[in-house]
Amino acid sequence: MKCDLSILELLKKVDSRHVNYLIDVLTDNGNGRLALSSSIKDLLLEEKAEQKYTDLGLRHLLRELQEYGGHSFVNVFRSEPLSYSELLTDVHKKLNGIDSKKKTDSQKEREIVFSLFGQEWQSLDDHSRWERCTESKVVAGFFKMQDNLRIDDKGVLIGLSAAASAAAFVALRMFPATAIVSTLGIINKSVGEAYRITIPFVAHVAMLKMMTSKKV
Repeated sequence: MKCDLSILELLKKVDSRHVNYLIDVLTDNGNGRLALSSSIKDLLLEEKAEQKYTDLGLRHLLRELQEYGGHSFVNVFRSEPLSYSELLTDVHKKLNGIDSKKKTDSQKEREIVFSLFGQEWQSLDDHSRWERCTESKVVAGFFKMQDNLRIDDKGVLIGLSAAASAAAFVALRMFPATAIVSTLGIINKSVGEAYRITIPFVAHVAMLKMMTSKKV
């Protein structure tokens, strides 16, 4: 069962609620998705209900999450699931990040987390994080990462304050609907579906890596 082993080890160490979140993202809160087999969905939901995740269950979860990255424009012809690092770069580019291919994984992770979740990234509730990651304008490519990042007086990258970050997403929701429809019209449906999974997956893993890092 091929999956990103470094992320597998990370999920084995974190609180189970973080795995619960990723299962909800993958299974659309248990409703299932067309590209997700019912047997894998049932396995993951059963382990979630029991709050006892096996190595096999986590491997299935990661493989499915990584395979959704193959539905993007660039990777549609890939036969193997994409690595987390490749998905990270793809999501960073989708959020209109700068120098996505030149920056380190750590730099991209911080920019994704801070721009989407703001300074309160560790305390923002799951629903709010998921909602921001799957906001239609974010999925359609209208999110401007740099507009949601700041540098403090020590030259350290930070996110917007809780109030400013929330206000930014309120403003994003007010983006003209006609522009969104026009953009979505040229985006393949499977690609849009993929980003509704890939963005929250990458953002959550990036957040977990920052939480477990000695230096945030």
